[in-house]
Amino acid sequence: MNELWNTDLSADVEDVIKSVFRKAPDPTRDGVVLWGRSGRLEAFNAAVLELLGMPDGTLSLGMDASDIHVLQKTHKDVRLLNGFASDLLTGDLALCEPREDLRVLLESGRMVRVDSRPCHDGGLATVLTELSNADIQIAAVGAEIVSLRDILEDCPVGVLVLCNDTNACLVANTPLKSWLGPDFLASLSAEAPRRGDGEPDNLMAVLADPNFSMSMTEYEVQLDAADGETHWMLLSGRPITFEGNAARIVWFRDISVRKRQAHDLQSKVAEKTRQLEEALHRADLASLAKTQFLANMSHELRTPLNSIIGFSDLLQKEMFGPIGSERYVEFVHHIHSAGAHLLELINDILDVSRIELGEMGLKEDMFDIGRSVSATIAMIRPKLVEKGHKFTAELPRGPIGFRGDERQVRQVLMNLLTNAVKFTDPRGEIELKLMVDAETGISLSVKDNGIGIRETDLERVLNPFEQATDETYSRSIEGAGLGLYLTQAIAQAHGGALKIESQLNRGTTVTVTLPAERLQSLE
Repeated sequence: MNELWNTDLSADVEDVIKSVFRKAPDPTRDGVVLWGRSGRLEAFNAAVLELLGMPDGTLSLGMDASDIHVLQKTHKDVRLLNGFASDLLTGDLALCEPREDLRVLLESGRMVRVDSRPCHDGGLATVLTELSNADIQIAAVGAEIVSLRDILEDCPVGVLVLCNDTNACLVANTPLKSWLGPDFLASLSAEAPRRGDGEPDNLMAVLADPNFSMSMTEYEVQLDAADGETHWMLLSGRPITFEGNAARIVWFRDISVRKRQAHDLQSKVAEKTRQLEEALHRADLASLAKTQFLANMSHELRTPLNSIIGFSDLLQKEMFGPIGSERYVEFVHHIHSAGAHLLELINDILDVSRIELGEMGLKEDMFDIGRSVSATIAMIRPKLVEKGHKFTAELPRGPIGFRGDERQVRQVLMNLLTNAVKFTDPRGEIELKLMVDAETGISLSVKDNGIGIRETDLERVLNPFEQATDETYSRSIEGAGLGLYLTQAIAQAHGGALKIESQLNRGTTVTVTLPAERLQSLE
């Protein structure tokens, strides 16, 4: 034993440590423990006691895993030193799996890195290194970069990020690679940045010009893609700073379906031409709204993602023991709220993308629509109770056979009830009616006495990413503004329609009608 070490090893402890780690720890600062192949503690230094906040005499040579387990009752962080686990089948001791660069927040509030490596004699060496604030910030930035790359990869549109100084390709997600191909991307990265070469019909020249490509709003190009198909692409770009580089991001949206529809409609009479112009105008508004949303997506998604990454990895795996602290309970709440919000946003965005590409589709089956309505009411009831709303529902007696997509029909009702709860003051009134007629079909309506919608806004709220709130309303309501747009699309996919009746400060009634031919007997 010396001033630094408690040991009963015949060999020099620091020589053993140096043979295990590429960069030897500093025993005056880093906590170090050595376990023999028998599973007993053979050496430890004074720094490990200081890091874990344990008084002298807490650890002693010869301790095994069971001793460390007992110590956890009074010194929870000592669990990080337990490098052995008992095999319940054979009774033999086996090494736990080595851990490299595991970051742990101690009860004292200090952050440490845990590094466990097997020794040449069959034992195990564990080093605890306290991290500085700079180390923690670097790790957090790294996690954000990985998260941003994951977000861009999961986008349903093509994403290209280019360095302004070198034209190096920093990000190209899977949809983009399938369109441009590796050869095009390699040639683009080899191109020197151009400055106003004046070749707007040349995609390579457009992308190689930082000034032009980062300022595009709606640039259309016809592309013979790597998949062998000809696509019409809508490009838009903006400047960004990516991983410390001055760069630009370019979004690629496949508008081939819309272009083919436009070509067909142009061959029709003047009335059809007028309808086409209105449809394109609505599509341009939707595209602009989507561009604005995607510009804010990083901020919108980063907060819930950080919550999920920061909390769920600790709590869901229970990697340091069962949840018991009140602080952990609060973390669980944050995870649930952030995760639910993120999932709702992503699902709605994917639904909008499928609708615009004409790929919505229905998974039709026979089901009892009355039962589905009752189940949806049960799901929304906690929110009704939370706000103290008076809720009434008028439903027909007996089963009602309906052929359609049950999940989407439930989504229609959930969207209508959620909007009614959101836009109605506490202790308001909400009324639901489900009426069935063998000749006219099904009528599903939700009525509230909330803030209402101005008449001039009734058409606008059916556009994606639009809400019945602006600077003239008394408040802003949380949400992405997709509920009514998706509800109308689902109703139309079933051959039905959506109607809104509303008065400002008086309330709103939204009615969805579904055709009678979808009514069938359940027998």
